[in-house]
Amino acid sequence: MKYRFAVIDDESGLTVGYCRDVVGLTGDIIVETYEKVIFEQFVFNEDFIGNIIKTKQSAHNLYIAILNDEEKVIGSYHYHLPESYIIHKLNYNKGNFNLELTGILETKPSPVELRLWEFLKGAQSLENNIWQGFSKEERSGWLNVTRIHSASNHFARLDKRGEVYTLDGEYISDFTTFFIALGERLMDPEGTMDLAWTVYRTVSVEVLEQ
Repeated sequence: MKYRFAVIDDESGLTVGYCRDVVGLTGDIIVETYEKVIFEQFVFNEDFIGNIIKTKQSAHNLYIAILNDEEKVIGSYHYHLPESYIIHKLNYNKGNFNLELTGILETKPSPVELRLWEFLKGAQSLENNIWQGFSKEERSGWLNVTRIHSASNHFARLDKRGEVYTLDGEYISDFTTFFIALGERLMDPEGTMDLAWTVYRTVSVEVLEQ
C-alpha cells in the first residue's frame, strides 16, 4: 500500500510514521480552541520507534508531509501539539490504526490547494505556464503550493543580483499571475518561489495601505 502522507518530528527530523489519508488538514475539525487531525491507516516508522525506546522522547512539534507517488516529501505543514504526545508501547505495536491528534496548524491549506497537491504529485515535470488554464482561485492556491513545495525541498538559492529578466506577459492578468510568472522566470517551474512570494506579499500590503 502506498502512503500519501508522513508525520515528521520537528526536533529529531525523523519520520514518526506514514498514513493513507489525513482528515482535518484544512482546519475544519475544531475541538475547543484546537484543530483535530485524523491520520487514517497510520503506521509508526520502525526507525523512530527505535529512537524513542532509547531516548524516551515524546512528540510535540510535527510536520504533516505530503508524499508524491514515489513516497518522497514534496511539501509539509507545521502542526504544534499543546501537550506532548507520549508514544506508548501499546500504541506502536498495534499496526495500522487511525491516529487522532489535537493541536494548532500553523498554515491551513484550502480544499483547492489540496487538489493542487494531487495535481503536483502526478506531474512528471512542470512546464512554464502550466497554470494558465487554472481558475483565479486555483492560481492563488498554486502560488501557495509552489512556495511550500520549494521550501520543503530546499531548492538551491542562486545569487541572481544584477541579472535582467524578460517575462512573457501572454498569461499575466493580475498580481497573482505576475508573481507566478516571476517565480518561474527567476528559477524554473519547480524552483524556489520564496522570493516571488515575499515580493507578492509586500506589494499586496502596500496596495491595501494606499
